[in-house]
Amino acid sequence: MNRLASVAAVLVIGFGLVLWFARPQSSFEWAAWIQAIGVLMALLWGAQLQREAANRTNRQAQHVAALFAANMHWVFRELADACGKQSWADFVVHRRILEEILAQGREASIQQLDGRGLAMVTSLRTIAVEALEVMVPHAPDGDWFALHSHFDRRLPSITGWLSAAGYPPAASGPTDYQGL
Repeated sequence: MNRLASVAAVLVIGFGLVLWFARPQSSFEWAAWIQAIGVLMALLWGAQLQREAANRTNRQAQHVAALFAANMHWVFRELADACGKQSWADFVVHRRILEEILAQGREASIQQLDGRGLAMVTSLRTIAVEALEVMVPHAPDGDWFALHSHFDRRLPSITGWLSAAGYPPAASGPTDYQGL
């Protein structure tokens, strides 16, 4: 906004100086000056609208990325709990939810994310895909301890991404599933 305001101020001063030294002599010249000023104001207004739309899109992409991280943290905690209890029904339900969360993470447009948000989303996508691959061969009588430790080892990195995105750890915030 500051750059746009400074450009507008320079244009106003420039027009003022031109009008001071070379005053329009006829009504046609005045009309041309007014038209030129109107065109430049319209261009500045269009640039401002485009800038606001880009900022809004960036904020929305950051929100989707943070929501993705919060949902990942929640489902990894639930999967770790299901593996700790050796509950096949809970495990299957939360594996399906992880697939839905990964689809949600793919909706986050990586072209609109900045460095930290981009790193967070790509890292969390990798963690989710890796977890899904680890869960594929698991059966009701499988190695629950190894699967539990897999989810437990990933939780601190997901919590770190949540903190880096400016959201509190899930232990002090809401624990319900958000977004879907």
